[in-house]
Amino acid sequence: MTTVELYKRIDLDLIYYGHYRVVIKYRGKQYSCISTNTKAVDRINSDEPDKSALLSLWNECKRANNL
Repeated sequence: MTTVELYKRIDLDLIYYGHYRVVIKYRGKQYSCISTNTKAVDRINSDEPDKSALLSLWNECKRANNL
């Protein structure tokens, strides 16, 4: 998956200071999890999103949902 495809499949919402709801689109369904990985979120919100940061949140959410 390219960086652009990953960026389109991941949504981030701030829940509380340092806690983010990560929603991923995986095989036609949406899955969510709570993440405290602020370093990855900061790298994603920069001018050019970092693919390793996107993959980190993607894998964290897949792991949380047993995918």
